Amino acid sequence: SHLCPSLASVAMLRLSFLASISLCTAFDLSNWMGQLSPILGNATLLDLSLPGTHDSMTYDLSDTLSDGYEGMGPVISGILHAVTPLAGGRFIRQQGQTQGISVTDMLNGGIRFIDFRMMYTQGPGRAIGEKDWYCLHGCESQRKATEYLKQIRSWLDEHPKELVVIWASRHDNPTMCGTDQYPGTTPAERQVFFHQVKEIFGGLLFNSAQRLNETSLAALQQANQRLLWFATDYVESTSSSDVALDAKRIDNRLVNSGHGVGAMQFFRQGGAEMRKSRANDQFLLVSLAGGSPKSAVEDAAKITFLPDVFGSHDKWAKDCAKSSEIPNMTSCPETLMDWGLLANYYNQKVLDLIYSEGFSNFNTDFPNAIYLDAVDLGGLIRTGTARITPLHRNVDHRAVGHATDGYAYAATLLAANVRRLCRQRDDCSSIASQVEEERRKHPLSLWEDSDRGRLAGWPVLSNQDVLMV
Repeated sequence: SHLCPSLASVAMLRLSFLASISLCTAFDLSNWMGQLSPILGNATLLDLSLPGTHDSMTYDLSDTLSDGYEGMGPVISGILHAVTPLAGGRFIRQQGQTQGISVTDMLNGGIRFIDFRMMYTQGPGRAIGEKDWYCLHGCESQRKATEYLKQIRSWLDEHPKELVVIWASRHDNPTMCGTDQYPGTTPAERQVFFHQVKEIFGGLLFNSAQRLNETSLAALQQANQRLLWFATDYVESTSSSDVALDAKRIDNRLVNSGHGVGAMQFFRQGGAEMRKSRANDQFLLVSLAGGSPKSAVEDAAKITFLPDVFGSHDKWAKDCAKSSEIPNMTSCPETLMDWGLLANYYNQKVLDLIYSEGFSNFNTDFPNAIYLDAVDLGGLIRTGTARITPLHRNVDHRAVGHATDGYAYAATLLAANVRRLCRQRDDCSSIASQVEEERRKHPLSLWEDSDRGRLAGWPVLSNQDVLMV
């Protein structure tokens, strides 16, 4: 097919895609795969784009640093595990928490890719006793990892057409194996956990003897194989199980540089990248997560723990803000959630532009999954300044009008799926209208708040940018 169809054909495609909005019923994000069933045809998982969450279980972190935390050896990790509930645990938790809604709420909002980080560790608040598997990002979760998996199983039972992809790791490196991935653990301890995974999901687990690029989603729905478990350290952790997939089959791309510039460059070649990964039976995954610069974390720690002497807090806040590289920003994002919200403000522009450009350029497209921070109820990404979490108090609502603003993240990826599936069909106007109406409920929203790093006209990502202020 041509990458640049005629203007007339583009106009007809778009008109057909947006037709009959007033006649359609509401689109159900919790059942979107079921709703797309009539148009799936022979489409495989590798023909779709899944909305995902980054560090998905961090909405339920404790104040206890996990054993085996990235970058720390077992001795210092063990010491900090014992002392963090008493000193500094809240701060460390705030530097690791990226999400604020439960995994059930994520799934109800259309999320189908879960970034599941875990580690074998003492339970929160305990320095002795038996270890078990907990989720983590810095601090460990309040509950055992299996408790969250049971919630996913319950949700799948209630949504018999939906499929969920889970990537299990300690840190998101699909090639890191053995004790490099899970320090201080034995293969037997890792395999005990995977046995629990099999007990929880049973026959729902995908049989990896099949190729993803040859097995239709309809066939997976019919066989009730609706849970795909990508395991980092696949050989030792699962004994090369045929109901798990080697995470080395994930093509994980980190493209979120320049406040959207890097992502735009990648997505403008997304169609070609997706086809290449599909041919290799690989799952193309892109991170749009917003990380905090190391110097900003140090500045936030100084503000939190050191006294304000001769205006030192103001200086550290300005240094922290400067590390964002956003013009005229003066306020310090003191938590990882704050950095995620800031990244999402610019992510929404990328997602909206790529979706719009995809009408006229079939090579501009999304990958098999995107994962990012600060996903809100209803499949939104929050772009405002209010943190999404019950664990934080004293939230600053200075930007009252935009504190809880959000963008239709899940609906945008689903609309792109419908468009991709319907290029060779003429029976899609109803479902296309439904998902487009869902998108329109929470459109792109840009405003000027340079103090908090929200700029309407920066950076310029397209010659055809339409700024909505």
